[in-house]
Amino acid sequence: IELKHLCLEYMTPWLLNLVRFCKHNDDAKRQRVTAILDKLITMTINEKQMYPSIQAKIWGSLGQITDLLDVVLDSFIKTSATGGLGSIKAEVMADTAVALASGNVKLVSNKVRFSTL
Repeated sequence: IELKHLCLEYMTPWLLNLVRFCKHNDDAKRQRVTAILDKLITMTINEKQMYPSIQAKIWGSLGQITDLLDVVLDSFIKTSATGGLGSIKAEVMADTAVALASGNVKLVSNKVRFSTL
């Protein structure tokens, strides 16, 4: 578990680079970013021992990147929908959205509100 925490510390600064792949209209690059986000979501759901660290390091950091929020929230909504209402996946995604919003409350809440309408 200690090594996992070290890996998390190591990868956190590199998350800022994901936005570079979303600015272009290249679908292949956007799909890679979506795949990375899906893996991070899976890690968030499965790694119960690291849950607080993942929330703070990964999602708190990604919440500060305005240009990436649409892609992140789309992944959250997709994961929540596949889990179903009241599922563990949906509950973890709701909790993770709060961690994501800690970096930019107004923007995240506006995007969540409009995507659910």
